[in-house]
Amino acid sequence: MTIIPALTGIRALAAGAVFFGHVFQQHHHEVLPIFKYGWMGVNMFFALSGYLFYHLYADSIEDHSFSWRRYLSKRFIRIYPLTIFVTVLTIAISPSTFEFLDILSHLTLLHGFIPDYRLSLNTPMWTLTVELCFYLIAPILITYVTALYREKTKGIQQAGTLSANSFIVLFALALWVLIVASCNGFTQFYQNITFFFTGYWDKGAGTLTIFGRLDDFFAGMLIAGYGRSIKKVFVKGDVLVLLGAIIMGSALTFTEMQGGSDLVGKHKLSDFVYPSLALGSSIIYLGLHRGGYIANILSSRFMVLLGNISFGLYLIHFITLPGYAQAALETQVYIESKGLGITFSGILNYVCYSVLAYASYLFYEKPIGIFLSKRMLSK
Repeated sequence: MTIIPALTGIRALAAGAVFFGHVFQQHHHEVLPIFKYGWMGVNMFFALSGYLFYHLYADSIEDHSFSWRRYLSKRFIRIYPLTIFVTVLTIAISPSTFEFLDILSHLTLLHGFIPDYRLSLNTPMWTLTVELCFYLIAPILITYVTALYREKTKGIQQAGTLSANSFIVLFALALWVLIVASCNGFTQFYQNITFFFTGYWDKGAGTLTIFGRLDDFFAGMLIAGYGRSIKKVFVKGDVLVLLGAIIMGSALTFTEMQGGSDLVGKHKLSDFVYPSLALGSSIIYLGLHRGGYIANILSSRFMVLLGNISFGLYLIHFITLPGYAQAALETQVYIESKGLGITFSGILNYVCYSVLAYASYLFYEKPIGIFLSKRMLSK
């Protein structure tokens, strides 16, 4: 299956959203409102994983050529080298700061299930536990999503018509609503079970575990499945990108109108606000997959490079240093203290950490990825 450069390029936007959301967190009243919601980059990353995994593995799963060993080896090569590097580096810099169980849980990526350690060593790393859980169940989800699409489309007369494709759209939306509702049930069940055994009520389970985040991945899979099922393209890529952006913008506008992230959850429609970010992102991915002007921009060598280093930027920018729990935020404070202004300081900060991420990619991630691939995937 071919690589889609635009979907690598858009990783840069998701990582940038997280970065600026973090470093501007003390200035939300002074910067553009969108920087208040930099966490939406996480929704984008999760949805992108769902979209790409379906795109990459649906065919091999359906024709029974899928290999669990090869699949898990690729997942290990993708996230573990940098995860281990960041974890070991953090421990080396601050050896007496973290407990043994905290360190072990991070090295095994199980820390996301332990509230006390979930955000301890490196705040953004909570997402890696969620990603790991998705990796383990993704082939199973792809199998069932593919079967559902196949069952619903095989009986449609003239499957390439607009009416038939509209039916598939409605079917995908119905599945999305169902999984969003199910995630609430999954989360409550997990909270009840953990409370029964530990006596601790995990308030963050809905946003920081796979149980509350499965709908983000599922949105990407459903839209990718739709793109795979349709017989004829009726909507151009740039139009889909615009539609996805409108959905995301509407969700963020609604959040702002309700008073922000902490208050929007009190509204009756809140259960569909955050999942809409992943749905809108997934529609954007389908549009970029189809091509167009925006896809060409995101496919440029510069954007693809930023996309390739996005994982490093995501983990490195909040690494723990002696006396500083969140490196990029402390760097932002320092640069601003020189009188350079909030926006310029943020851009300079982004450039600095992007250079570090590029160095990590060039001298560590890429070489060790090639090394491990030769030994784990050549058999």
